[in-house]
Amino acid sequence: MFKKFQLLVFIFIIGCSRDENNENSLVIPYQEGLTTNYITVNNITRKYLVYRPIGMTSINSVVTVLHGGGGLGIGVSEIGTHPLSVFRTIADNEKFLVVYPEGSLDIQGNPGWNDCRSDDISGSQGDDITFLKQLNSKLISELNINSNKMFLTGTSNGALMTYSYVFQFPETIKAIAVSSGNLLEFPESGLCTNGSNLPLPILITHGTSDPAMPANGGCVADIGGNCNRGKVISQTATLNYWLQRNGLQSNNPTISTFNVNTTDAGNVEKRIYGGAKPLVYFVLNNAGHAVPSKTVYTNSSPASGVQNRDIEYAEEVWNFFKGLQ
Repeated sequence: MFKKFQLLVFIFIIGCSRDENNENSLVIPYQEGLTTNYITVNNITRKYLVYRPIGMTSINSVVTVLHGGGGLGIGVSEIGTHPLSVFRTIADNEKFLVVYPEGSLDIQGNPGWNDCRSDDISGSQGDDITFLKQLNSKLISELNINSNKMFLTGTSNGALMTYSYVFQFPETIKAIAVSSGNLLEFPESGLCTNGSNLPLPILITHGTSDPAMPANGGCVADIGGNCNRGKVISQTATLNYWLQRNGLQSNNPTISTFNVNTTDAGNVEKRIYGGAKPLVYFVLNNAGHAVPSKTVYTNSSPASGVQNRDIEYAEEVWNFFKGLQ
């Protein structure tokens, strides 16, 4: 009788184990590696890439990465071609999911983001906010997780879209990080102007000599001199907004300065404002618009300036996100 009982227990344990394995296969409905996926939003098919590291069987975190404007698109996911692809390399070790959505097309036919600028007459006009919200909801649902595992980051136009998202749906993510992005001077009406003030952990990097997203504010990527991409406020004003939003305006930051690569534009000043909703701010002295990276080089140009090579943006962002868990 006892042996029969043992046999039943053994069968039950094996059955539970198989169920757990089945659950794992259902929890992550994306194949290992980089896959192309689609979601229909308002009858329009939108594209997003998902990178699932080999051997990842449970969801630690989901990092959604927004490309910049001007034709980069989801090319930022290609290893070695853009600093934002480094998120994939880090994910291989840390086992988190990386998502690369593609923006809607601008008037030149290049992927970008409709990021709340009321005075951007050449940018994308698609319903990108609904796309990102529905994509975020889809990932949460199909991965069976909550918003505490969702993170958002972007550069340039993608940085402005990240800001746009957290004015409207901050409760759906845990934290954000932006590279080369100031708040808008003339946002659209509605939630773009009078959106949420919910505190949110944030990491910011910005070059002091960025010609495309000027540190002192002004016209964005004003190559033709017509200011047709709209205006932003200064980086100092952007920083002060987030300090106030996160209740950190009276906090003294911990400051460190370093210069790992002496052949780039200048050194880095890192300021950490500790608190329940912390803020980390990297001042990239004399650097331009490119995402800072130690491993993926971006050519200098009058339109973008000189890349900072003292920090690895993806690495700093992941360490920040990971520290919030």
